[in-house]
Amino acid sequence: MATGGLHWETSAQVTLPPTSYKLQLFLSSESKTLVVLMSEQIYAVSLTSGKVKWITNLSNTNAVSYKYMHIDADHTYAIGITDGSHVTVATVNLETGKVTSQDSVAASWITPSTECEVLTTAKFVCFDTRMKHFYSLLLPEGRVFLASTLSDLALHATTTKDVMLAQLQDDTVALRLTPTHHALIRLDAAGAVHLTKDLRQVMVVGTTSAGNTPLVLTLSRSSTDTLKLMAYNLNNDMAVEIEDLINLPSNHGSPEKLFPYTFIRRESGFGYKLLISSEDHSAAFFSQAGDISWVREEALASIVSVEMADLPVSEIQAKFEEEFGSEHDDIVTMFNRRITTQLSELQLYISETLDRFLDNSKLTAYEKKKRALVRDDFNIHKIIVAVTTAGKIFGIDNLSGELVWQTFVPQLIPYQHGDTQTLPLFVMRTTAHFPHPPEYAVLGKHQVTGKGMLYVFSPISGRPLDIGITGIVELDYFVRHAFLLVQHDAHFLRPIILMDPDNKVYVYPPSCEDVLAETASQQYLFSADRDTGVLTGYNIEYSKSSGFVSSPVWTANLPRESQVIAHVVPKMANDHVHSQGRVLGDRSVLYKYLNPNLVVVTTEGKDEQEKSYVNLYLIDVITGQIVFSANHARSTGPVTIVHSENWVVYTYWNQKLRRNEIAALEMYEGKTQSNTTAFSSLAPPPPPIVERQAYILPYIVTAMAATVTEKGITNKHILLALADGGILELPKALLDPRRPINPTAEHRPKVQPKRKWTFWGTWRSSLEQPPAKEEGLIPYMPEISAPKEMIVNYNQSVFNIHGIHSAPAGLESTSLVFAYGLDLYCTRVWPSKMFDVLKDDFDYWLISVVLTALIFSSILLQKMAARKQLNAAWK
Repeated sequence: MATGGLHWETSAQVTLPPTSYKLQLFLSSESKTLVVLMSEQIYAVSLTSGKVKWITNLSNTNAVSYKYMHIDADHTYAIGITDGSHVTVATVNLETGKVTSQDSVAASWITPSTECEVLTTAKFVCFDTRMKHFYSLLLPEGRVFLASTLSDLALHATTTKDVMLAQLQDDTVALRLTPTHHALIRLDAAGAVHLTKDLRQVMVVGTTSAGNTPLVLTLSRSSTDTLKLMAYNLNNDMAVEIEDLINLPSNHGSPEKLFPYTFIRRESGFGYKLLISSEDHSAAFFSQAGDISWVREEALASIVSVEMADLPVSEIQAKFEEEFGSEHDDIVTMFNRRITTQLSELQLYISETLDRFLDNSKLTAYEKKKRALVRDDFNIHKIIVAVTTAGKIFGIDNLSGELVWQTFVPQLIPYQHGDTQTLPLFVMRTTAHFPHPPEYAVLGKHQVTGKGMLYVFSPISGRPLDIGITGIVELDYFVRHAFLLVQHDAHFLRPIILMDPDNKVYVYPPSCEDVLAETASQQYLFSADRDTGVLTGYNIEYSKSSGFVSSPVWTANLPRESQVIAHVVPKMANDHVHSQGRVLGDRSVLYKYLNPNLVVVTTEGKDEQEKSYVNLYLIDVITGQIVFSANHARSTGPVTIVHSENWVVYTYWNQKLRRNEIAALEMYEGKTQSNTTAFSSLAPPPPPIVERQAYILPYIVTAMAATVTEKGITNKHILLALADGGILELPKALLDPRRPINPTAEHRPKVQPKRKWTFWGTWRSSLEQPPAKEEGLIPYMPEISAPKEMIVNYNQSVFNIHGIHSAPAGLESTSLVFAYGLDLYCTRVWPSKMFDVLKDDFDYWLISVVLTALIFSSILLQKMAARKQLNAAWK
């Protein structure tokens, strides 16, 4: 304990998955033994040496699920349940591990979901949520459960879905009837239950001791941002010992757990310190004054959706948009508007200039923050909008990491796809369309009904938009699929298209239905069902009588029996393609296969010999055509994928060679382009030429992304989050599938000619290699060796990263990167160096002197030439 060093470590061999059993640990201080219950096995471990004293396997002939345990001086009692039948109590000798008895007690009411607790006073207590009965059993001699009803305790529960049971002190338990109604119940020596106190409007209950005084602390809502703290003395007929108000903002939701620490003051009374875990996954610590000492936003460790929002322009720049008014105004109105706007700009400029020199300490925190949230010259300062599984949304300053705003939507829960949770974030309007405000929307499920739910808000302030003061839109249908329409309305608002299980299509906001109606026949969408392995493409149809309806166009079946859909990855929405082709060594052009409707689908499964494999499919979701497929035998996931332009990069685990591998494939149309203006899936080019190659990757990758820039001119780099805490920036050129094994003259990098000074005073060129017909490909090496300089976070390790988001800056050379997971990390990268920015050591004085000298020289030479011309005219 003093040094934090590890004294011993012991492993337990358990073949069952962790979700199939409940782990129980008990410490016997007298025998210095740690007893662990795992499924049907009991381990006894010595605290001094860490050696396993004994292992006991409990006989399980009646499908008993052992979940609870109690320990006394000589014995360990393992308690198991059999659904709808009985409870089994196995008594095990603490010294030898021998099972001395195994008794069954009838309990036809018990189910795996029944709330049960083992009290320290050797009582097993359960609450049957169906019949609303209490049951208690004395250990170990009890053979019959003693039953009581809620009505016997003068209690009533309208619903039982929120019922929870928890031990507080010895024979006292807390029963939660509703989220705002608790009851304290005491068990006597015979196991009968008695109501100690009915706690109405109480949201959470905790227990502690101050000296020899056991206290029960409760929290209830006093006002929007205030909680009421009460402490009751269990030894003094529930007398009130502490009564105080605690300031907890409403954006943290309701408190869920209370961890109190109380002490006796020197003068009189009790003091306290509290740790409160809230509904939004935050942990707040409070001292005696009732104010927050610190808050940890643990929801930031469960981010599922990220966008980087551009900041609005300054007020002076915004005035420029108002100078010329509307195109429908006459010339007098436009002139008056321009003069008025310029006077307003002058007034605003003078005011801002004075504020820089005067004391601004009187400004509120909100006014200071508002002035700081202005777009810079290179658009590097942004707001990171992060959506978490807790239903909390954050606005994070990407330069300082400060939380600019936060909002909590209690009823919003994520969609569940296997082990993945999603809350899609839609950018309906950006800050580029002044004076219209930016608008974002989060789509999730309603916690109670399970139907669709939207939260519409401003990414700059986090405040709700359009829908009253809450910003919540409760949909009256279940959402099966949703996407953002490319087209926008007259106010530059892009609508969200939603489809329900009956294939009916809806538009949000409803005012944008005309936008979809104009292009309905050109709109396609697809869905991938992981449970059945079926991919389906739909076309939207519109009629005035039935509205918008989606009809199936194609179906692809990936049999669930042999493989499971793991990933469905479309192209990045903010990706830009600068060049449509690639120049080869012979100066010909190899045109890229740029299909915007291409989606990568990966599946994992086992063959007839029970050997794992990974399949990859490239599917055109407009026609359902499988453009390309690949199989990796003796391989397994987890698979991470990046899909951009005409290439796909993905990682997997090679079971045969026991190593991580990274594969890259690129698609080309050939040396002729079928359509130079636009790509059409309905009239596609011939099947693409696919170049692919795999490499050995000596790292474990947890997430992967590609850099994104403003115009797509800069070289692409692949960002890989590594399990050891690093973020690797890997040039895409290292993963080029066209890297030659035996380089020729056309493959070698271009060599500049060397110039030599000859005896006759002339320049002569010499070449080390043949003339410039080189493509610049790196020779193939099977292993990717990345130097430590490619780790962008240097020694600032970030762990358990499960996502990387890249966004463009105003500079073409710069890409903004945000990695999120257990840790957060934000930085800037320059894939092609800073070619559009002057270096820090640029010699401004020298260039100024040279320019000044050139200006004076040009003026002097101009006068001299004019004088010479005048003299020549007089001759």
